[in-house]
Amino acid sequence: MRDHGQLTGGVMRPMRIERRRALEHDRGFLEDVHVAALGPVALVGYGWPACRLLDQFHADIDLASCYVLVVDGARAGYFSIEDRGAFWYIDAIAIARKYQRKGIGSAALREILEDAGTTPVRLNVLRINPARALYVRLGFRTIHEDARREVMEWRASSR
Repeated sequence: MRDHGQLTGGVMRPMRIERRRALEHDRGFLEDVHVAALGPVALVGYGWPACRLLDQFHADIDLASCYVLVVDGARAGYFSIEDRGAFWYIDAIAIARKYQRKGIGSAALREILEDAGTTPVRLNVLRINPARALYVRLGFRTIHEDARREVMEWRASSR
């Protein structure tokens, strides 16, 4: 990934954001950041406690589809993405709290969208998830919805 700036005390400090395939030794980190980052939204949106969210991680997240986001050498989050033929599906994106609101998720998503080219990219989001606003800003549009969540899709033409 590219270098990105972070505003620290009014001074722009460059951040090096990289992504790499997740390895078995990352599993504990992935579980922890998944529960910590998504837990508050899952609790309010679904009534899921941390143990239920961890069960969901084990059932739905394939380590082979996970990428670790590394900022200045430290693991900062992850995303899971699947190629489903007609579209790419972002199964999860979770940023550790100390790295949230620093542009890391935005940078990762922008790079995914750039890599996708003309392939549509989809994700599910709870309506109450604050990240929904980011997805809209990046050009995702709702293609299906129910009372709690939305399926959103990005297409190169929706930029």
